Amino acid sequence: MIKAILQHGATVAGKHPSVLCSVVQWKGSVPRKDFPMMLVLEDGSVIGTIGGGSMEHMIAETAVQMLQDSSEPQLFDFDMTGTDVNADVGLCGGTVKVLVEPFTESIASFYKKMLAQAPENRKLMVRLIVDGGDANRVTRTLIESNKDISELDPALQDQIKKNFDHQQSRAFRVGDKHHLLWQPFSTPRIHIFGAGHVGQSVAALAHFNGLTVQVYDDRPDLLTEDRFPNANRIEMAFPINWDKLPAIEESAFVLIASRKHKHDRELLMGLLKVPLKYVGLVSSTRKWRILAESLVSSGFDSASVSRVHAPVGLDIAAQTVPEIAISIMSEMIREYRKI
Repeated sequence: MIKAILQHGATVAGKHPSVLCSVVQWKGSVPRKDFPMMLVLEDGSVIGTIGGGSMEHMIAETAVQMLQDSSEPQLFDFDMTGTDVNADVGLCGGTVKVLVEPFTESIASFYKKMLAQAPENRKLMVRLIVDGGDANRVTRTLIESNKDISELDPALQDQIKKNFDHQQSRAFRVGDKHHLLWQPFSTPRIHIFGAGHVGQSVAALAHFNGLTVQVYDDRPDLLTEDRFPNANRIEMAFPINWDKLPAIEESAFVLIASRKHKHDRELLMGLLKVPLKYVGLVSSTRKWRILAESLVSSGFDSASVSRVHAPVGLDIAAQTVPEIAISIMSEMIREYRKI
């Protein structure tokens, strides 16, 4: 969604006035905690969401007025710690700070550069600084490597490097300046081994959630564009020649949903050699117990084997394929949203 917002904004910048609204800080319980953005067009329509409800409505109205008045960037604070259910105040329990600014050609150019230079899952950080005493002083820089960090204020280098290395977004304040370290592409790539019913459903849900998907199978009749219109499809064979497959990054999420138990075991034998962020296996409890014992007897230590999420997915009493896919995607979201 963020990419769609920025791509649209970059397209209309200079042609059709619009306003970019960005959550740059939050505390406590708020509708969203992923530093969301939305674009408000001159007719009042919005692309994206910063959390919905009365807060979003008020920001959208402010953005339209900003277009009419040619206003400078502004910071808005929203307090959602109210207790009166009849009052027009938020009850969530937190506070939000929103930057509202005309989407200028300069901002469009910055995000065009970001989108062009940032392949999926690359460690790329946007550093946004808003002067609290003068909100129209907004600066944006891209951090692409530790070299860029070494050129920043020494007092902030350790903190910024930690967030950069762990691909974490974070907001903090130094004096009157609000700092946002934002990892725009921190969501993981999902590798699905198995193009059957479950793999197809999980791939669709993953794309719906804005994630990048790669699907592997040895059945070309299943690896079709019709079944996986939004996934990179990779044909493989058993026994697996890992050297012929693309390298899987450690930050990746992997789902094993093959059609044979021996294929599951072969996949696990190869994948557990890499300290992957997440490995899930479609299985019953009994099947996983047997496979786990087999892996340990083959030389894998118990700690490595215990990293596998099996049976995969949150326990929501799922029965149908779509329900199973929802349980799997829910578990993945819970894992990659951990901070």
